Parts: sequence; C-alpha cells; structure tokens
Amino acid sequence: RRGHGRCVRPASTATIRRVARARICYSYVDTAALRSPCSPASCAHRVVDNFDNSDPESLVRVREITGCAADDLILVELDLCDKDAVENLVRCGLLSRVLWSPQTNSRLRFGQFRAYTFTSVIHFAGKKAVGESVQIPLLYYQNNITGSLVLMEAMKKHGVKNLVFSSSATVYGDPEKLPITEDCRLTATNPYGRTKLFLEEIMRDLHKSDSSWNILLLR
Repeated sequence: RRGHGRCVRPASTATIRRVARARICYSYVDTAALRSPCSPASCAHRVVDNFDNSDPESLVRVREITGCAADDLILVELDLCDKDAVENLVRCGLLSRVLWSPQTNSRLRFGQFRAYTFTSVIHFAGKKAVGESVQIPLLYYQNNITGSLVLMEAMKKHGVKNLVFSSSATVYGDPEKLPITEDCRLTATNPYGRTKLFLEEIMRDLHKSDSSWNILLLR
C-alpha cells in the first residue's frame, strides 16, 4: 500500500491542473489509477501493457465504471523493452501493430486512430514479486530498469516531461521504525526493491540534469 509520494520537483497547483487535463499514458493496466478522481473523464488515456501478468478484460470493467467516451480509453499491447515500438508510440501515438479497444472489445489495425501527443506518463509497469526477484534477478533488472530507461529516453526525446513513477516501500528495506516516514533510510534488501531504488536515483539524476522535468516518486 502506498501511503505517500515524493516530488523530485514540487508541482504547482497550475501544473497539477494542467496535467489533469492532459493526454496520459499509463504503462501497465492499473485499474485503481484509472478509476481515481485524479483521472477525469476529460483525459485521453492510452494504457500500455504486455499482459505478462494482467488481462485486457480489466479495461472493459474500467470503462463501465468510469463511463469513458470513445477513444478516451485505448489499450496498446506493447512491451516497454521494445525500444522502436515505445519510440513510435510516444512520437505520434500510433503503432504499426495490433491495438485493442475496450469500447468495441476488438483488435484494430494501424491507421484507425488519429495521431496525438502525450503530455504525461504514469509509470506502473514492472515485475513486482519479491521472492521471484531473488530467484531470477537478471530478469527483474532487465525488465524493470531497461524498460524504464527506454520509456524515459523516448519521453525526453519528444518533450514529455511529466512523470509519476510507481516505486515501492521495499526501498526502505527493513524499516528502522513504523510507521515508515520519508526520512527513513533507503536500503533495499532484494532485487525487486533495488530495481525501484536504482530507478529513483536515476530519476533524481535526470531532474538534476534538466530541472524542467516534473517527477513524482510514488511509494
């Protein structure tokens, strides 16, 4: 359960309102985020998932709950480690591959969606089992870190600099106290937690190099 988030760069009220009206790309189907009050019906959502451990049926239920209009909730079947596909998606919003629409519950071909540009990304994608990460650490490092780097590189190239990153309380390792607070020591104790901690550091370095980025680390 995530109790708080840390802004790498504090966001003003104007920034928050601007992002709330933006075209948002979600990496991984996080139905709780799509149903939240912070995800208004006026947004155009593109959800990116490779269905490694999820089901497109979730998007059908989200649309039923939120009443999203046509073209406001489109699922893109894509792996973030596929650099060319991610680049094409962020660049113009279209892919030369199969897309899936929960409005029609059907697969659609390239050219049936108008081009658009993203203004924000909410990044939930990644493998997330602590025990499994100990057994297959290389897969976790490859998937979680490489996929995130590919995404951020495409965002930087095309000027998409609003990012919410789903981190984890595992970055605190064995906590010094409970409840955990923001000033607790960061010390991950497993490969999954380290992927999150490494990515937090990468995002801090990214912001230091370019302060125009708005990045929220969600734990």
